[in-house]
Amino acid sequence: MILFEFPFSERIRTLLRLEDVWQRWQHFLDGTHRYDHHAAIVTLFELADIAGRTDLKLDLMQELDRQRAALLALPSERVDAQRLATLMARIERTRTALLGMVGRVDHYLRENEWLMALRSRAHVPGGLCGFDAPAYHFWLEQPPESRTASLERWTAALQPIREGVELVLGLLRANAERFEAIAPRGAYQRALKGTCCLLARVHVDPALQVIPSMSANKYLISLRFAPPRSDLRPATQPLELDVPFVLELCRL
Repeated sequence: MILFEFPFSERIRTLLRLEDVWQRWQHFLDGTHRYDHHAAIVTLFELADIAGRTDLKLDLMQELDRQRAALLALPSERVDAQRLATLMARIERTRTALLGMVGRVDHYLRENEWLMALRSRAHVPGGLCGFDAPAYHFWLEQPPESRTASLERWTAALQPIREGVELVLGLLRANAERFEAIAPRGAYQRALKGTCCLLARVHVDPALQVIPSMSANKYLISLRFAPPRSDLRPATQPLELDVPFVLELCRL
């Protein structure tokens, strides 16, 4: 099944982008080729660009506080007390670590003059060639273990952000209401009845060769499936088939 996620707020949209960047960074970090670690450096600059646009630390703490309040409000008979205690302890640890961060998130990367010099060159196509950045070329020729240690050191101060993003999105996805549905001729609507939904997740069989698009407000979601065009964008013509899919509505 192919999973498509549709955030309903700008805050969740930013967290999903950060999650995607962190996952790509981890993938490239785990590699050993110089090109893997070059991609990790470029991905790190992308992380700095996203994190520098918002007061991310405050947003994460507010979301953790909101989710903590929602968990505490659950009826005791519906709660695994041990699991709840573990979650609350993790929330507190993450919140404390976020409070310990000073200033904006991207300032931890901006303090490294060498990285910032590379960042300015990285915006130039091919700007990190060996003749443009000989010190960077030298770094890429170091043993993989040395490069990995450097990358981990440069991102160590950002780990509370990563933990906060994983925790918030994990709790949100874990609290999903799941529906098996069919979209007649590719069109589907569902009333939300005023409940606050933060994220919708759509699972589709890849054999159907369809791409979903969604529009939503606090009362209604509208979902439409269309075949991909040659440029991979959704087509506008209606489908001639009914589309089975799984919908998850994530609230907390």
